[in-house]
Amino acid sequence: MSDDIEALKEAEKENFSFTDTDVDVAPHQTHHVTHKREENDNWLGGVILITVGGVFLLTTVLGYSLQNWWALFILIPGLSKLVHAAQTYRRDGRFSHRARHNFTWGLTLTLVACTFFFSWSWSAIWPVFLIIFGVGALLSGLLEN
Repeated sequence: MSDDIEALKEAEKENFSFTDTDVDVAPHQTHHVTHKREENDNWLGGVILITVGGVFLLTTVLGYSLQNWWALFILIPGLSKLVHAAQTYRRDGRFSHRARHNFTWGLTLTLVACTFFFSWSWSAIWPVFLIIFGVGALLSGLLEN
């Protein structure tokens, strides 16, 4: 019986042993994944900075006074959520839970920012929020993982 246990221990060691190439590959792959994510985040940050700078430049050049410029701080996360929804959709190949979540909140934040930018009436806009969350709930119910 002890021979059987020893044989099982040896078989387990062989199945779960790591070679030198396994150890070398793992840190390299982790570094590669981290590096790729940083590139995507830097790209998004660059686009956001260019957009904000362009808005301020146009207001200066055209002489238009942007009354609610602080709404950019609501618009930026909204657009970021929409970009992440598109990236998640491309990566997963389907409209996954994470993509639906990012899309719903991205639309909501973008609508709030536009309401402030264009001085839309909240009494006219609030039903759109119900529609956005209703479509999100409907998609979650229809496209369960």
